[in-house]
Amino acid sequence: MTANKNILIITPFFAPETHAAVFRAHKLVKYLKREGWNPIVLTVDSNYVYNEDPNLLKELEGVPIYRARYIEPTLRGLKMVLTGKDLTYKTLKEQGFFNRVSSPANQQSQNIASKNQESLFTKFYNYLLNYHLNSPDRYWTWRHNAIKKGRELIKKYDIKLIFTTMPVFTTGEIGLQLKKEFDLKWVADFRDPLTTVLRNHSDIESVFIKQRRICHKVFSAADIVSTASYAHNLIIHDIFKGKDFGKVKFIPTGLDTDYVRNLSNNKKGSGFYFVYSGEYLVENGIYFFKLFKSIVDEHEDLKHWRIKIVGNKTINMAILIDDITRLSLNHYVEFVDHVPQNELYQILNEAKAALLISEGRWWCSFAKMVDYIALKIPVIAQVPALSEAKLQLSKAGLGNFIEGEDFEKDKNMLHSFMCQTDVVDRANHVFCDRYLVKHQVMSFIKIFESLQL
Repeated sequence: MTANKNILIITPFFAPETHAAVFRAHKLVKYLKREGWNPIVLTVDSNYVYNEDPNLLKELEGVPIYRARYIEPTLRGLKMVLTGKDLTYKTLKEQGFFNRVSSPANQQSQNIASKNQESLFTKFYNYLLNYHLNSPDRYWTWRHNAIKKGRELIKKYDIKLIFTTMPVFTTGEIGLQLKKEFDLKWVADFRDPLTTVLRNHSDIESVFIKQRRICHKVFSAADIVSTASYAHNLIIHDIFKGKDFGKVKFIPTGLDTDYVRNLSNNKKGSGFYFVYSGEYLVENGIYFFKLFKSIVDEHEDLKHWRIKIVGNKTINMAILIDDITRLSLNHYVEFVDHVPQNELYQILNEAKAALLISEGRWWCSFAKMVDYIALKIPVIAQVPALSEAKLQLSKAGLGNFIEGEDFEKDKNMLHSFMCQTDVVDRANHVFCDRYLVKHQVMSFIKIFESLQL
């Protein structure tokens, strides 16, 4: 009997959106199709807050993509429904709205306004957002329509297998309902820790309890739970006291090899710059920038080095520009707005090293770290001593670690790296290749096939 290779992929983050949460499911769908499977995608019909890349949809030619109605539970979402006006991030960005908002005059006005007491309406609105409109998350308005459309697709395509991505928690609720109604096998991709990391869950106790309840129900009901970090496996083991731990599978996200076929080996590491990829977080601090400043101030022969910050320029400049200016590093730091993946990989390929900075996320297998390992790029990493990132970068042979306890010791390490004249290939190539998309997709296929036996 021919195996049923139809699989329903349920995710709120999908092309043409382009951000870190998109690509795990995107690459899975793209390469499942090439391996003879028939992925059917169920996602949202509106993208309110992310950049877009139309080319991502072109990569999925022939893949059925269904979009269920989603209204952002905010004043913006309500205004868009009532007026039909497009107030999404991508449209406002195209209209130059954020350039006007971030102008010096407007920044001064915003600073003055922020010092004034919040209005009663603002307090009430924030209360609604935190306690009700983001419970269990902002995608709850998608749930009913997604379940309805999921029922239709399961019947239409004779689907026996579903794949859901979490976060968000609403996706877990959708999977729970469809699993309850149909004879399905379910792979729930938890990706990152959900209820043990504040970044991923609400700090409102009533909402958090709801989120945790969903997480536990999904773990119990799903046939397989996959993660993107081995540390997450251990967290799950402790949360559920080892129960059903055999169904937890660590599958790292893989780099899309289509984007790197034309990268030039002759240009690899040819640029005298470090590159930080993604949105910079306030908690990352500026320790690295202080190290860099101290080095270029003391060594005339290293003043040609630069730092590129690639990602949402509005966010990254808002967080860093004051510190960069105070350190007199404006000449050395370049802010590059979000670029498509293939362009990002060109920037990474020519960099001397990538930057991975995180003070506390010991559990995280960073989306960009996956790219760095797969591309075999040296990494200057400021991460916890006991962390998933340090473990994986050490195994890959790519890590150069900033410890953050001894400034002179860290400066000497960075200075030595910047003075290297010959590029030494220390990468563990066999290990690094585990972070290619082929490994990710074949690992999932192995699971899918086992569930059909």
